[in-house]
Amino acid sequence: MRSVNAYSRPNSNRGLSLVEFMVAMLLGTVLIGGAVSIYLASQRSYVEAERSMVMGDNGRFASMLLTESLRHAGFVAGIRGNDVDDDVALDPVSGTDCGGAAAAYDLRTTIFAATVDASGNAITCITDGVPGTDVLVLKSLLPFPVYDVDPNDPSAVPNGRFNFPDPTGLQPDTTYVVANSQRGLLIDGAEPVAAQPNVLDGQPWARALAWPYQYQVFYIGDPNEPGRSAPTLSRKVLSFDTSSSSMAIQTEDLVEGIEHMRLRFGMDTNGDGEIDRYGNITDVTAQADWASITSIEAFLLARSLDEDFTYTDEKTYQLGDLTVDPNEPQFPRRLVRAGISLRNPQIFLSGGY
Repeated sequence: MRSVNAYSRPNSNRGLSLVEFMVAMLLGTVLIGGAVSIYLASQRSYVEAERSMVMGDNGRFASMLLTESLRHAGFVAGIRGNDVDDDVALDPVSGTDCGGAAAAYDLRTTIFAATVDASGNAITCITDGVPGTDVLVLKSLLPFPVYDVDPNDPSAVPNGRFNFPDPTGLQPDTTYVVANSQRGLLIDGAEPVAAQPNVLDGQPWARALAWPYQYQVFYIGDPNEPGRSAPTLSRKVLSFDTSSSSMAIQTEDLVEGIEHMRLRFGMDTNGDGEIDRYGNITDVTAQADWASITSIEAFLLARSLDEDFTYTDEKTYQLGDLTVDPNEPQFPRRLVRAGISLRNPQIFLSGGY
């Protein structure tokens, strides 16, 4: 039997042919391309979901801030704002105050609104607003009064000073309204109450409580201003300024990505507890009906914080009576609406106080 040399077997050492190599390359490329496509699609889906979630969260948070503030709007401890006087020792607001009915110490108007002009200005104190957006001014007392004595202790003897529940008394960095059932006095917490010459109800501070005063102005801050990278729901507040050692109007940036705010107002013009008509700021101003507002609709347009150049926003957004066509279509957007019934103005209009 003839033996065969293994090394002489035909094709025993043959490698890949060029055709086989090209087919393998093609298959590999297809597989890798498919894997990359799946990864990129998953990544884009994740980014879009994350962007949508952030927009939704920002819109809801901004709406919640407005809603909570509006629930307390117009609360002046059971008296009317017209019955609150400025104390003779009350220092004026340091720096620029907001003008007219929006002035910080003017409690005759507790709810007010305006629109930012083409230069970004509104109500004197706003110079960094987004043109065409609305501004909402809210004045109220916080529902946490300071007492003369413990109201639950029948044996407590009034001492003429507000030192319960905080024995240190009124805080020097806070503005208060001292009020009884008939009238009130806007005071600076730094001034000793005993030194005030004013008299309530025939006696100094008779049956009065000291209510912390809150002043807020909500508006949309211009993204081109220093410190901002996006349009922002911002707020002007009355707070203590350490540099001047007095109360001043100061700015807080609250929620990024809120690029528009539009307000609609429900008005009870005859005091029967029913809304007679709806209108925007111009409608209310024309009728001088700020005291008749019993409900507010706030429309907020939230946009993403980062641009998406593969996306084009071709939508038209209806903010109440205002139609908005985005001028930066590379940002996705979401519209949020909040409807708030104003309890305190309703009580006043119906004669509940």
